[in-house]
Amino acid sequence: MGKIIAFSNQKGGSGKSTLTANMAVLWSNSGYKVAVIDADAQQSLTYWLTERKKYYGEDDIGIDSYQFDVRNLAEELKNIKRKYDFILIDSPPSITFETIQIVKVANGLFVPVQPSPLDLMATLPFLQIAKQERKNPIIILNRVMPRAKLTEAMILRLRYAGAKIARSRISSKVIFAETFSVGRGVIDINITSDASKEIINTGNEIIRNL
Repeated sequence: MGKIIAFSNQKGGSGKSTLTANMAVLWSNSGYKVAVIDADAQQSLTYWLTERKKYYGEDDIGIDSYQFDVRNLAEELKNIKRKYDFILIDSPPSITFETIQIVKVANGLFVPVQPSPLDLMATLPFLQIAKQERKNPIIILNRVMPRAKLTEAMILRLRYAGAKIARSRISSKVIFAETFSVGRGVIDINITSDASKEIINTGNEIIRNL
C-alpha cells in the first residue's frame, strides 16, 4: 500500500514544489512507483512536469500525475494507493479546506521552511492545525544559507514551539532552481553532487519517519 506524503506550509515560496519534484525524481530513479498531485493553484509542479515531458518524452518521465476532487480526496487516493509506493502532494500555500483535507489523508506531513522571521511566523499556525488533526509534522529547513546565525535562532524558536525538525537540510544552491525550470531534479544531473546528497539524505529521513 502506497504512502501519501504531503509537502505543506501556508507560506508561499517555502520550496514545496521544488522539494516535491526532487523527491519524486529520487524515488522514481530508485525504482519506486511514484505519483504526484499538484494541489497548489500556482501549478508550479504541473509546469515542471510539462517541461520534464519535453525533455524525456511524454511517456518516459517515470512519474505519474493525478488531478483530484478535494471533496472525494480520501476515496480517490484509496483507489490509486495500491498502484504506487509513494504519492506526493504539493499543497496550497494557504490554510484552506483543501489544505485540511490533504493534512487529514497524509501518512507523512513535511513542512519546508526557509530560515527567516516571516517564514517562522507563517509556519507556527500551520503546525498547530496539523497537531489538531493529530499529525506529527516534520520541519525541513530549506534554502539554508551557510553559517547563518538566523538559522540556529529559528531552530530554537521552532523547538520551543514543540516542532520536530529534520536533521537533513536543503541548501540555497542555484542548481535547485535551474533544474526545476527545465523539468529535472538535481539527481538527474549528478547523483554525487552536494545538492544530490542533500536530497538523498532528506529522502531517506522522510522514509524513516513514515
